Amino acid sequence: MTANRTNKLAMLIALSRVFNLFEEGLSSIPAQKNNIKVFSELLQKIKREQHSPLCYKSPSSKLKAEAIQSTVQIAAAIYVYAHTTRQPALKAVVKVSANSLHYMSYTDLHASCTKIYKIANAIFRPLRDYGVTRASISQLKQQLDDLEACPLRSEPLSTPQATDELSSLFDRTDHLLRYKIDKLMLMLELAEPIAYNAYLAARIIVDLKGVKIPKAEALEA
Repeated sequence: MTANRTNKLAMLIALSRVFNLFEEGLSSIPAQKNNIKVFSELLQKIKREQHSPLCYKSPSSKLKAEAIQSTVQIAAAIYVYAHTTRQPALKAVVKVSANSLHYMSYTDLHASCTKIYKIANAIFRPLRDYGVTRASISQLKQQLDDLEACPLRSEPLSTPQATDELSSLFDRTDHLLRYKIDKLMLMLELAEPIAYNAYLAARIIVDLKGVKIPKAEALEA
């Protein structure tokens, strides 16, 4: 897959986690509940088309993918928090993408993920407003410990080749997010602020340099 599509898949998985975590609040709008159902169906089709989110060559490959997913989701939440509180230095530190982590050496990957873990652990309290939980931080720590203990930990992941069907599924998901889910999320900004912030954080995973998100004042690098 291309770098953009690798990052986009990380975003979709992150959004799925947000939708599951805040299912009750997000379902208060019937149309949004239906949109999320369609989103989930499209994501499952994307996974089936690829046979799996990523092609794991070994247990260490699977651990690597899980650690990357947790890292980019927490890093995006920190980025939104840093933007909101006007901390440009912190924004710069947490700019990571699934694709860049994917191609790092084991040593660099572990160091990058550990850096995000330490930042999140240090400033956990305000991050709760952006969908980060103690459980998600602990999960990342456990994934890093498991990865460190796993043999053949530096083995790369193999990614599936793009197909016309896969391209179509990504396009349909993009359209659903941009023209339906994004718009209705604005209605939940005041009623479900934590879910809304978590959604924003997940949406910027695809491109921390300036993905369009449903905010009057978009996040800027």
